[in-house]
Amino acid sequence: MVLAQAKEQIVAGPEALNGEPYASQRADFLARTGLENVTLEPLPAHASYRRYYRVHGGPRPLLVMDATLDVTEPLMWFVTVDQHLRSLGLTAPEIYDYEATETHELALLEDFGDDTYDVLIDKGADPMPFYEKAIDVLAYLHNHADAAKADVSAYTVERMLNEAENTINWYAPAARGSGVSDEARLAYRQIWQDILENMPPVQDSIVLYDYIFNNMMHVPGRDGLNECGLLDFQAARIGPAVYDVVSLLEDIRRDLAPEAFQTLRRRYLDQARITETEEEFDLWFSVMTTQRHCKNFGNLVRLFVRDGKPQLLKYIPRMRNFAWQHLQKPELAALKNWFVENDIDLTQDLKEGFEHANGYPKR
Repeated sequence: MVLAQAKEQIVAGPEALNGEPYASQRADFLARTGLENVTLEPLPAHASYRRYYRVHGGPRPLLVMDATLDVTEPLMWFVTVDQHLRSLGLTAPEIYDYEATETHELALLEDFGDDTYDVLIDKGADPMPFYEKAIDVLAYLHNHADAAKADVSAYTVERMLNEAENTINWYAPAARGSGVSDEARLAYRQIWQDILENMPPVQDSIVLYDYIFNNMMHVPGRDGLNECGLLDFQAARIGPAVYDVVSLLEDIRRDLAPEAFQTLRRRYLDQARITETEEEFDLWFSVMTTQRHCKNFGNLVRLFVRDGKPQLLKYIPRMRNFAWQHLQKPELAALKNWFVENDIDLTQDLKEGFEHANGYPKR
């Protein structure tokens, strides 16, 4: 959301388009909030269609979030989750104003600065205190009686199945050189459905969905759990609380030593109880990890093959290793066998030129 600053600056006025889409709408929005004479600094865009602009010359640190191009995650989703998290006592950006119309979706937000946990660690900070703080935030959230009362959609089995199919749609052609048969596709979905529908009970909570260091910020002047500023949560759903523990501890962008993993797992389990037994927690962890990676196998290939964005391909080997380790669980044996039987080798790198394989969805 607020990473390394971009160099370009644009004046917040209708005449200052400078290649930035919807500049006139942003200028009108700012004028209506009394900020006619500020300047906007566009911050680097990443995989998201949302754009962020730092406000210079305002009365306090501010950002403009432009969600106009994000057709999959409307601005009101962000507003709803932001208000919910703040009502629970967690730190999310204060929303000073917003507009959601047929032509644009804009919000004026509190600016937490540039110090994401990712940035601080990359500058040499010890990552363990950040992991501990992030675990403590999750435990607090999962222990809160109102955590699952947000007005957001459910993270249903159907949605999980559809996400896991990214492996079939995008990763399978990349790994095999061609798509899988209709019979294999149906078998894959049935295997996943059997797994998910036969899991032991687990506590539901609001699932922030991308609970990773890139979406957490050190907020100066705040102590305890409130030091951790939460970002990029507009895709949140109500679902298995374990999902965000998975997102944190098996983030493909970070190496976490086995000893540190076990320490953090223990820290969470000592504070929150979301399953009847620890064995059930570990099973849920493995299943949600595998589902998340099956989703993201396809996402990273799609970003390259369809959208021309190769930056995230470097994370596929780590993702494969995570998934393959969890597929050794007896409860996931049928899924492991499906990969083997369909020549999708999760122990091998994708072959050079995979972007030219047959079987990708039409684009």
